[in-house]
Amino acid sequence: MEKDQLINNVSDTALWIAAFRALESERPDAAFKDTLARKLAGEKGFQMVEVTPIKKHMAFAMTTRTTGIDRLINEAIERGVDTVINLGAGLDTRPYRMPLPVNLQWVEVDFPHMIEYKSQLLANDIPACHLHRIAADLSNDAERKALFNRLGAETKRALLITEGVVGYLTNEQGARLSRDIYAMPSFQYWIMDYNGGLSRHRRTNTLKKMLSRAPLQFNVDDPIAFFTSHGWKVHDNIYLLDEGDRIGRKLPSLKFPYNLFIRLFPKKAREIGNKTYAYVLYGK
Repeated sequence: MEKDQLINNVSDTALWIAAFRALESERPDAAFKDTLARKLAGEKGFQMVEVTPIKKHMAFAMTTRTTGIDRLINEAIERGVDTVINLGAGLDTRPYRMPLPVNLQWVEVDFPHMIEYKSQLLANDIPACHLHRIAADLSNDAERKALFNRLGAETKRALLITEGVVGYLTNEQGARLSRDIYAMPSFQYWIMDYNGGLSRHRRTNTLKKMLSRAPLQFNVDDPIAFFTSHGWKVHDNIYLLDEGDRIGRKLPSLKFPYNLFIRLFPKKAREIGNKTYAYVLYGK
């Protein structure tokens, strides 16, 4: 199968990322253990990994994204959230692998086919907290607002997660999502990942072709400024390289001329590298 035929929609990328999580989990020095990732990824997920350009760099970014967002979730729980709402949850398994409070409410929202696929495969697995799945098309403005109104009325202090979601939205869609979340009084916190220079690196010709049917669209010069302009405040911001250091991982070597720039200007290179990808906890 051709590289550009493996990923036919955004939901397919969930298989891809699950395979990266599985490979990380199976390392002797694994930064986390996701024992469910391999069966969720399936054969297709690993096929995607095999044809991924800059595969080692992608693996590094997905590992730090996972551990970084784990940290932010724990921080939000310490701040007193009673509910976690994972929008575009894909094949995330945090309700099963994280030591969460047993009384925590965890809601996963995704397309109907993704909810069905995941529910079938995990039917015999027991989550650590109260887990509920909702099938919905979040790209439908009316359906999304109705869902937010319903969930907003059922919670007091909720955390929203959009891991790996905003990048696939247009700038206007990202703005509407941000404003809709902020408009709900009980939606107190929001975790998202965002990128800068890494988006340019990802869009090499081969990777762009691989993602041609699920293109990365969100593209603003300063994502933090973009979302804080809607009222959000940054509580914590975890940068790619800093998180790599924390878990004992280094960014894989880059080719010329990037490697020369790193040797000549290490501080500047680190500053630029950190800004390429990060994970942020917003609050009101």
